[in-house]
Parts: sequence; C-alpha cells; structure tokens
Amino acid sequence: MRVVLLADKLFATRERAMLSRLKVGLADEGMRIIEALPAGIQLKDQNAIAQTMRFEQVGLPLSLKWRAQAACRSVLALCDDSTPPEIVHVFGGSIWDFGFAMAEQLGAALVVEAWRAGLARAAYRVASRHLDRHEPIILAPDKELKKTFLQASPNATIRMAPWGTFVPAESHKILKAGKVWSIMICGTGINKAAYAAAFEALASCVRARKDILLFADALAARRADLWALAARLGVQDRFSLVDEMDANRELVLRGDVLILPEARGEQRSLVLEAMSQGMPVVAATDPLNSSLIDNQTAKLARLEDQASWTQAISTILGNPTFVHQLTVSAREYIRQSHRPSRQIGCVIDAYESAVGKASIPFPR
Repeated sequence: MRVVLLADKLFATRERAMLSRLKVGLADEGMRIIEALPAGIQLKDQNAIAQTMRFEQVGLPLSLKWRAQAACRSVLALCDDSTPPEIVHVFGGSIWDFGFAMAEQLGAALVVEAWRAGLARAAYRVASRHLDRHEPIILAPDKELKKTFLQASPNATIRMAPWGTFVPAESHKILKAGKVWSIMICGTGINKAAYAAAFEALASCVRARKDILLFADALAARRADLWALAARLGVQDRFSLVDEMDANRELVLRGDVLILPEARGEQRSLVLEAMSQGMPVVAATDPLNSSLIDNQTAKLARLEDQASWTQAISTILGNPTFVHQLTVSAREYIRQSHRPSRQIGCVIDAYESAVGKASIPFPR
C-alpha cells in the first residue's frame, strides 16, 4: 500500500518526532510512503524511509484545486511502478480541504488526524463530504477527543490512534542537588491569564531560590507577554526564550520540569516524551486530555488559579519522594498506553478500513 503523509508547516515542525516514528513503523510494515511537506520548510531527518515532495500550502482560496493538482502530479511522478497512493493521511488542521482535494483527484481514501478539540467543526465538514469510492476517516489520538468529535459529527467514522513514544531504559536524572534546575514552559500562550497565573507562581519559587532558571517557548511568551511580566516580577535575569520549543525538544528534554499552563484539548508529543523520560510534568487540568492524570502522570493545577499553581510547583520542587513516585508512574503509563507499536497498528487498521469500504457501482 502506498500512502501520502501530508502535513502543514506547523505540524511538520512541531510534531517532527512523532511523524518520524510513524514513518519508520509504517515502513517496517511494508508501506510505501510519500511525505508531502510545504515548500520552503527545512527539516533534519530526511532519509530513505520515505520519498519527499513539496507543495504550495499558502494561496488564494480559488487556487486550492490548482495547487492540489500540482501536488498530485508531483506525487504521481514519484510512483515509479505506476501504482497511485491509496491513502492521503492529513496532519494539521489548516490543510484538511487541500488533503480532500488531493484524495479526490488521486482516487484515494482520506484519513485526517484530529489532534485538538478546536478541529471539531472542521471534522464535521469533512465527515459531511464523501469521496467517489471512500468515506473519510477521522483519527483521534485521545479517547476524550474522540467523544468530542462524535458529539459534533455523530455519523462520522472516528477511530482511535493514540500517539506513541519510546520509553528509555534509564530515567532522566532531574532536580539534582548542587545543580542549577531548569524549568521549561511549553504551549501556545493563547490563554494569557493561564500563563500569567503559572508564571507568577514560578516567579515566587525562583525568588526564593538561586538555583532555578526559567525557559519558555518564544512564540508563547510573546503571546502571553511573559517577558514584561518577568521584568515586573524581578526574574528577567533568569528567564530565557527558546525558539520553536516543540521542534527543538532535544534541549527541552534535558530540563528538570515541564510546565503546560493551558488546557486546550490538544495532544503534544513533547509532553508524552517528557513523561517517558522521567521529567515531571506540571499542567493545567484538561478534561479533553486523558493522558494528564493527577498524581499519576502529572501534577495538575487549576486553570488560571495562581494559588493552585504555587502548590503544585512547590510540591514538585520540594518533595523528592513524590517526584520519584510520579515519574515512575508516568513512565509506566506511557509504556502501557502510548507504545509506538500501538499507534502503528491503529493507523494501519484505519488505512485498511478506509480502502476496504469502497462502494460497489450499480448500472443506471
């Protein structure tokens, strides 16, 4: 089976690690992969596992069909055995319509990755449209997200495919005595009040000790005005920005604590990887993210509640016994619930279901 993995710029950079694991797993199962990426994007892991082509992501609405046609020509040029792709798997909500147009022109089945709750309306729109021979399939990486999409689109075909990550043999050594501790703040920064509550709690901890440095995703910090807040709270000298934190996770995962101040019903493989490596996670309670379980996979705080954030962060920084229990529990959770092999199996099942539901044409 030949598959096109189509990703927009945001998803291709932010979730590069997850996409790489998916490519390797699919290739191991005999899939032939064409990775379609936006023109101009530069990535580090290009290799022989997948063929790569570029497409124009940005354009006038009336140009969508033309851009999809050009992308399809590039895809077919890579099919040396003249076998066209059977699946177009779309990642990134900004190109679902583009993916639909490509699937329609290629005669392929459409699979879309619904990785955040904000895509519910788009999922309804996709589920309401039908290709000539195949019904679109929506993949949800979280059981709570699946419920959300089912409520929005009761007649849609929605399947589970939890994202997977590897659990290293050795846990990451964190919060070591005599060392400077680094706290990483990830997310989008869209909920400014939530970031302010978490950052003010962090600042109080930083002022109380001299061995803590704060790092935040640069875009999230700009959206939430964290630099000005750091200056007002007197911690600017120990606060730094990291450009595209999710994409540059090698640095982030060397930190001691990961902070996720917002609750947007999003899956972030960075958070799963932090858990897998023994890095404690402090996050806002998010009912649409079932991997955030208080005192089992993360220490949770109430959204926009500074006192709750202060208590949660103080527990992580001041209770080594609790942190050890939390990280051991989180690693075991990832090992049981987020294995890469499980994701690969779920994705392949979805592919086979998509191409196996072709309608039988009847004569007029």
